[in-house]
Amino acid sequence: MALIDLDKITITRNIFGIRCTVCGGNLIVSDKKSLASRIAGIVSLGTLKPNDYECEICKKRYLLL
Repeated sequence: MALIDLDKITITRNIFGIRCTVCGGNLIVSDKKSLASRIAGIVSLGTLKPNDYECEICKKRYLLL
């Protein structure tokens, strides 16, 4: 019987239906905010909630408004 170390399991939220345009990989939520998303949030006075995503395979970053 195999043992599973639950402390080492990380769960990332995938965006279903949206794929990377370069490689076709899954997009996951990025921890780092880009400069463009910060500026969009400030300019819109909080009405827009920009989200940063990153491809699992090629690490290309995307901004969804």
